[in-house]
Amino acid sequence: MGIFNRGSEIKALQEQIKELKGYYDQGANAENKYLRQLMRTQTNMVEFASFKRQQLFEAYQTNTAIFGIVDRIAKAVGELGRYIELVDAEDNVIEQHKLLDVLKRPNDRMKLKTFLYAWATNYLVFGDAFVYAKKALGKDRGNISEMYVMSGQEVNIAKGNESNIIKGVFINGDIHDSIKPSEYFQSFIYNLDSTSLYGFSPLIAAAYDVQLIKSGKERLNTALTNGGVSAIITPARDKDGFVVPQTADAVEDELNSKKNVNKNKFFRQAIEVHQLGNTPVDLSILDSSKESVTALCFAYGIPVDLYYGQSKYENAKEAKKALYESAAIPLLEQFLEDFHYFAMVDRSGKTPKYDAELEKLHFIINTDKVDVLKSNPVEMLQAYNLAGATLNEKRDLLGLSEIEEDYANEPMIPLGTQFGDVSYDFNEPTE
Repeated sequence: MGIFNRGSEIKALQEQIKELKGYYDQGANAENKYLRQLMRTQTNMVEFASFKRQQLFEAYQTNTAIFGIVDRIAKAVGELGRYIELVDAEDNVIEQHKLLDVLKRPNDRMKLKTFLYAWATNYLVFGDAFVYAKKALGKDRGNISEMYVMSGQEVNIAKGNESNIIKGVFINGDIHDSIKPSEYFQSFIYNLDSTSLYGFSPLIAAAYDVQLIKSGKERLNTALTNGGVSAIITPARDKDGFVVPQTADAVEDELNSKKNVNKNKFFRQAIEVHQLGNTPVDLSILDSSKESVTALCFAYGIPVDLYYGQSKYENAKEAKKALYESAAIPLLEQFLEDFHYFAMVDRSGKTPKYDAELEKLHFIINTDKVDVLKSNPVEMLQAYNLAGATLNEKRDLLGLSEIEEDYANEPMIPLGTQFGDVSYDFNEPTE
């Protein structure tokens, strides 16, 4: 290669490095027109944990339906933590590694199961989860030594500019003492709101139905406190099945106003009257709660039958399998991907540095070891029989020891099996 060609090659290499520098590099995004225009439209230099996030936190604390669904999924994520494995490019399992050490004991208070439960709870409630990952000093400099899940309702984001989108995050404290992007990682659900750096909470998508649960409980509590009522009045839904919040507020004010006690009242808004029976079980408003739970299950991607324990699943094993496959495994894979990428990229300097050795590794969830995810052995044996598997292959499927005989390694072809175009005339004698 001529010396005059190396200049253009070096220039191309520099451009490639510039692209690889990524999201947080100082100056690498200076020519990014989209980020430049986006940041110029933002007037607030800090995105504080909004009132909505506080509402999400309170909904999780006070709403049994929300807590029940989030708790069930988060527990499943924690349970799957024991099946995490680190493998190399050839899928060979690595038994000892610095990343495995921090996963086994993320911090002095939590084991992996509890840590994953905390991460999943934040992710499901707020649509994001912030993890402070403390880096070690001394001979282990740069390695993650501890990890803590930050409470989502307390995390505030210090914004930067197009060259440095996020300066850091801080917990209800001084912005000048913020946690830098090199010290934490954020897992999040994509948010269509380009002005926000938080994730999008599934609860917001189900907010209308969640409000129905809350309203139903408040009315139920009022009925019990006041010694029982004969009917419950609610705003009528429109043709699309929704209630305008302003209409609901107006009806609520009219009903609860002291000046209207024991008086006839005419409503300007359309209303619905729900007749009540003798017990709270007869409350027709509970039907709305069921609809709300259905919306929550849909938002979180789990079958609604898991919440109600209906007979769709033959047993608890089938129900847990559905929970693992529909929600827990995808969530845990998200965490592992974010954790691995954060560990692989060092952003403590002016430019990111990639750990070439870590880049060759990746995490997997060994579902073959999860009992509820294993295939039915009877069905598998039938498939093995049709495939002509050997006796030892069938024994291995059942976890039995190998038979060290030649016949045990020979294909077992079912009687009556015919191969190719061979045909026989049964009327002709055979030698």
